[in-house]
Amino acid sequence: MILVRATALAALLLATACAAPEKREDAPSQDTIACALDGQRIVIRFLPDEVRLLTPDGERVVLQKVPAAAGVRYTNGLVELRSGGGTGAAAQGLLFVRDGTGYALTGCAPVMVPQPAR
Repeated sequence: MILVRATALAALLLATACAAPEKREDAPSQDTIACALDGQRIVIRFLPDEVRLLTPDGERVVLQKVPAAAGVRYTNGLVELRSGGGTGAAAQGLLFVRDGTGYALTGCAPVMVPQPAR
């Protein structure tokens, strides 16, 4: 009888140890958003004096904050990210500029990340 109980207890402990870990809830990131750029996803992380982009092609781009007449502007000389101060779509949100062509970013929302373990 003791052997049966010990075996059952060992099996229970083994099953508990092998159980999938509890999935933590996701929370919105405080500094990273994802937007649609011409129908594809672009991820933007805002830091104090720069932004870091992950383009739909997987290219990583770092832009430095520069003075702007209105709103904010980040650039590396080839690519720009602008916000506010414009008219039309540019006044409502972010504008991605590459090779002199501007693309309105749409559907911007915080990236969801796992909450820290408790």
